[in-house]
Amino acid sequence: MNVIGKLRWKFVLINMLIVTAMLAFISTFFIVSVSDSLREDSIELLNQVIVQDGMPMFTLGKEQDQEGFGRFSDNGGSVSLPYFTVSVLATGQAVVVTNQFYDLDEETIQEVVSLCLEQEETSGVLRDYSLRYLRSSTVSGWRLAFADISQEESTIRSVVRNTLLMSLAALAAFFVISLLLARWAVRPVEQSWQQQRQFVADASHELKTPLTVVLSSADMMEKHSTAMTEKERRWLENIQASSLQMKELVEELLVLARSDANESKAAPHELLNLSDLVEDTLLQFEAALFESGHLLESELTPDLYVSGDRGKLKRLLEILLDNARKYAARNSDVQVFLAPEGAKRVRLEVRNQGEPIPPDQLERIFERFYRADQARTSEGFGLGLPIARTIAQEHGGKIWAASDDAEGTRFFVSLPRAKAPAAEQRGALTAE
Repeated sequence: MNVIGKLRWKFVLINMLIVTAMLAFISTFFIVSVSDSLREDSIELLNQVIVQDGMPMFTLGKEQDQEGFGRFSDNGGSVSLPYFTVSVLATGQAVVVTNQFYDLDEETIQEVVSLCLEQEETSGVLRDYSLRYLRSSTVSGWRLAFADISQEESTIRSVVRNTLLMSLAALAAFFVISLLLARWAVRPVEQSWQQQRQFVADASHELKTPLTVVLSSADMMEKHSTAMTEKERRWLENIQASSLQMKELVEELLVLARSDANESKAAPHELLNLSDLVEDTLLQFEAALFESGHLLESELTPDLYVSGDRGKLKRLLEILLDNARKYAARNSDVQVFLAPEGAKRVRLEVRNQGEPIPPDQLERIFERFYRADQARTSEGFGLGLPIARTIAQEHGGKIWAASDDAEGTRFFVSLPRAKAPAAEQRGALTAE
């Protein structure tokens, strides 16, 4: 994903987080309000019926029952809830005073009354029976009032379900709107980004030709000039060195420009024996490391295959090796490891001992032209590691760094592992 794509999705993510937080607050407030309203209705009913006097309807143990619904006035309105009240005498005898409850069962009422008397709180809910109770002491014992809350629970479940469905629908709508808004909001940045990339590409192309002419002219002067003084020769060498340095910078800019231009296109890949590729690259780089005072150590698992571009993967390893050569401590070893990473990936590691990179700069060293002051020297342009990251991303992989005093600086590259070819195909790949 390119920079503009990440910016667009970041915009969408921020919008969705804000909308989700608002919907969560509104939904929670609505559900709690409905729940509190229903709870207050049933509590109001219990407060009214528990103080009402009435003749006992029946004593538990006798066959008598009535059915119906309690109705009480609430600010001019009317609320209907099934309820019943029970008086418990000092002798422990329970008497049903009022029965506005459906399907009363003597055994169930006895269990409910016993359970209610066991509770520490004078009011609460018996979840197993879907009853809300209120208990009040009297001269002769206890007065208990029970209201059925099954309808209340069903209503709350329905409210929660409907609220969640509406919230999900609203989130889906806001997601689509956020995508459109993100595309519109990021368009000026995208245009500026494209113009900047185009400028870098055009400038690199335009600089390449005059640099080639300067280098060629300097080479011709060096070959055909015999009367050049020592001072003039040093000037010529400075011209050549600076021109080569600028040519390297232009070539690196061109690599990044081509990568930016083709970031949405899949590069053609071939099946590669990464183990052999790494081994060949190490052999070519060993002399350069030795001249810099470093010994090269490697531990490579054989026959690890990937799908990729041979030249680019070789360039990635060369960048990491050159980075290790530049910043490794004098007379220290540079170590390279290649091993499987689970069943589906391979991991390449390049390690060197040197001054650790600060933790806050481990990610920034992969930014273009960035060089950490304490861990970097004046050598290079700060484009090598960004190119390495670009190559890793083009191959479906990732690159990261770790650095400390104990183990030194380590660069890791994780790539998707390809299936090893058959024996005859492997021979053909080795021959190539």
